[in-house]
Amino acid sequence: MSDLNASPSSRYQRVKTILNTAAEGGDANYQGYGKFWELPLEQFLNVEIYGIRMIAPGPDASSSTAAAPVQGGCCHHAPKPAAAAADPSGKRSAASGLIKGLYGQYPFDGSQFPRLPWGGTAVAASDIDFIAQWIDDGCPAEDENPDLQRLNAQRRARALGDEAHPLASTSTNAQRNDNSAPIVRKNINSLSDDELRRYRAAIAKMRTYDQFFLDERSFNWWARIHANNCQHGWEEFLPWHRLYLYYFEQALRDIDPTVAIPYWDWTDNYDQDQTAVTPDSGVIPEAFRCWIDAQALVNLQGKIPDTDLEKLRTIEGQTYNSGNRLFTAAGIEYQENSAETIAILAELQRVNPLWTDKRWPGGNNNLLFEDYPDTDDIDHILDIGNFFNFGSGPSANHFFGAVENVHNLIHNFSGGINPANPNETGYMVSPGTTAYDPIFWSHHSNVDRLWAEWQDRHPGNNPDNPNAVLPPWAQNVQETYSIAEFGYEYMKSSHYYPTDNSQGMVRFTSEPAQTPAHVIDKHRKAEVRLHHIRYAQRGGLVRVFLNQPGADSTTPTRGNPAFVGQFHLFMGSCVGGEGHCAEPPDHKRPFDRRPRHRKTASHLRFDATATVQRLLEQGASDFTVQVVTLDIQGQPADDVLFLRGVALNFFD
Repeated sequence: MSDLNASPSSRYQRVKTILNTAAEGGDANYQGYGKFWELPLEQFLNVEIYGIRMIAPGPDASSSTAAAPVQGGCCHHAPKPAAAAADPSGKRSAASGLIKGLYGQYPFDGSQFPRLPWGGTAVAASDIDFIAQWIDDGCPAEDENPDLQRLNAQRRARALGDEAHPLASTSTNAQRNDNSAPIVRKNINSLSDDELRRYRAAIAKMRTYDQFFLDERSFNWWARIHANNCQHGWEEFLPWHRLYLYYFEQALRDIDPTVAIPYWDWTDNYDQDQTAVTPDSGVIPEAFRCWIDAQALVNLQGKIPDTDLEKLRTIEGQTYNSGNRLFTAAGIEYQENSAETIAILAELQRVNPLWTDKRWPGGNNNLLFEDYPDTDDIDHILDIGNFFNFGSGPSANHFFGAVENVHNLIHNFSGGINPANPNETGYMVSPGTTAYDPIFWSHHSNVDRLWAEWQDRHPGNNPDNPNAVLPPWAQNVQETYSIAEFGYEYMKSSHYYPTDNSQGMVRFTSEPAQTPAHVIDKHRKAEVRLHHIRYAQRGGLVRVFLNQPGADSTTPTRGNPAFVGQFHLFMGSCVGGEGHCAEPPDHKRPFDRRPRHRKTASHLRFDATATVQRLLEQGASDFTVQVVTLDIQGQPADDVLFLRGVALNFFD
């Protein structure tokens, strides 16, 4: 949150600070205005972007607006929405395009425009509320920031450990972007409501381009790449799909830079009741299921018989693993080409862009479910020491490896067979159609995760031909070995606490992580990570604890079940002139080919797996994090540790 990293002298200055921080990394033109909030205040208050008034007129304002050239695309111009109108709430802020855009409300919900700021990161809800109150108070230019004294006291209290740091209000990847850290591909069952909403919105936005066959931003354009180029049954299976996911993810991040492809850990569904011997009987993650919401019932009025509308009303909000099962539960006949069925399917697609009607997960358990992987199966696959037995054979002797075998099974399982037509299979069953199903991307994200985990266990064990190019991209096999080079990593769940890096951290303590039970019950590894530690003028020692309220320099480490670990920081006085050891910018200038700056901020990782297990055995149900900073003499220090955040992470 911006209130921990800036001390503006007025509310107006703080508004600009919030927006500038969120817009970092973006270069949106906004119809020629650029960062319109940096215009002189009078012009800022009159800015219209594509016809939308950013600050709604006040009760006594004139209707004049500042002019700027309108810039359209090369092929299709976006429709011009109406200017901001009065809001039923009567609040000026609620009618302002800026507030609607920051909250991701229509038309900034992906239907016409992405969430504001374009190309930047989402603004915390508390900061949006602050901007809204400033607007409702008349957008004053010079009033003092009434929160400044409180914020300064809060910063100091948190740095001393007298007040707990709250969880971040923004998504994991919004924080990662702020810290110039790799983005996180999470377990899809661990996405926050906002993260899942953003992922769905990005997929929905891609689908709006499907009508343009050659538009590379469209969902179907990417699906056709797999149909025409996919590699299976030999050593390029894993490298090719890693590139495929990476480039698809970049297209998603062009829409929303906080989005990453979540993975589907197949073992999450293993314990479900999957014992039927009929088609369309399997269980998939809830994020991919279908359901009817209140808006669907409104939209279907007049399109389907009232009797069927009432049947749908009885199952409102209930999720189903396939459209067929939803129709059956509602007691409505599925007629493939009827107007009623088409209308209902369209609403299911609108409600959840991750669903498709060409998916009937499951099958005969005597043929499929007996091989559905559990955690032991995955561990056995990860223990295979030979790349080809794990990931598929070399070009001179190509064959399917163990991970591709289970990958094939999940394709057939999740696509399934249409119960009404045994000759029709789901999209996932065929390589030519599989990527048209959104579950494909999370399925293959999990395959890629398993390869990354296997690489950690078996370093240097790679395919035969590292120089083979992977069309349609220019990279070769060797260039796919490191996911870090592609700027992402995999996590089951992440809990992030932002800190103020202008304050030396003497003692850090956190509020509870609110770790979901399914994460606590089923994780492989836990860690504490300290983000973006900047160079200080002297070294020291950092100690990390879990569930150790009041941890300080006297808290014992040996024999302490709450102790995670410690790290020695090697830093010292500057050898140059003023600014020589200043923290470098997060992003280098374009075309700056010099190596990494010697004072680039770093990160610390502490393996907390054993500590978490010890605390769980003692009855813990959630976790707090404590960090203690000492100088080299073992005394509390406020000039050693300057960081942007602390995270508690869990891994499958």
